[in-house]
Amino acid sequence: MSDLKPTVSLTSANGENMSRHQMLDWVNNMVNGHFKKIEEMASGVAYCQMMEMIFPNCINLKRVKMSAKLEHEFFHNMKLFQGALTRVKLDKTVPLDRLIKGRFQDNFEFLQWFKKFFDSQAPGLENIKSAANAVQPKPIKPRAMMKEEPSNDFLESQIDDLNTKIANTIETRDQAYEKLRKIEILLTETINKNEHVDFCNRVCEVLYKTDQNENVGTAGEDSLDSAIDDLNDGLY
Repeated sequence: MSDLKPTVSLTSANGENMSRHQMLDWVNNMVNGHFKKIEEMASGVAYCQMMEMIFPNCINLKRVKMSAKLEHEFFHNMKLFQGALTRVKLDKTVPLDRLIKGRFQDNFEFLQWFKKFFDSQAPGLENIKSAANAVQPKPIKPRAMMKEEPSNDFLESQIDDLNTKIANTIETRDQAYEKLRKIEILLTETINKNEHVDFCNRVCEVLYKTDQNENVGTAGEDSLDSAIDDLNDGLY
C-alpha cells in the first residue's frame, strides 16, 4: 500500500470548477463505468474501485456489492470505502447517512472532494491511463447483476442460519441435560431418605425409559449418560 501524500484543502481543488457532466466523464473514464447521474455515486462502487487504483490492496473488491441498488447495499460499500481511508491513515469522515440517500448536492460535493484527493495521491494517473490506453479489467456497470455474488451471498446466509440453529440447539440440549441432572439428584436424595420411594421410582422409570419403551430400571447415571450421548450423536 502506498504512503499517503499530503493533501490540500477542498477550496483549492480544481474539481470544484468541473461541471457535473465533466465529473461523471472523469469517473466513467477511471473505472470504465456507465454512471449517468451524480446521484448514482451513492452506491459507493466507484469510490471503492478508485481507492484500489491509488492504494492497491486497501479494499477487497470481491466484497463490494457491484450491483448495489438499495440503501443498505450502498451503506455496505461506503463502509468499505471508509475503512480504506482509515487504513491509509486519512482523517476523513465519510458522511454515509447523507450520501446513501442519493441526493445530488451531497454526492456532488463529496465527489468534488474525492476528485481533489485522487489527484493529490495519484497525479497524472488519469492522463497516463488515457494515453496508454492499457487493457483494463472487464468494465463493471454499477447497475449490472454479478453472476456469482447472489449465490455466494445466499450460501453465506445459509451457513449463518445453520450456525445459529446449531448454537441454539446445543444451548437447549445443555439446559435439558442440566435439568435432568437436577431431577435425578433430587430423586436419589429422596429415595436415600426413604421418602416417597414408590413415587420416586415411578418417576425414575419414566426418566430412564428409552425410545423403544424399554424400562432400564433405576440404575441412575449410566442410563442418563447414555440418553444424553444419544442426543449428542443425533446433533452431530
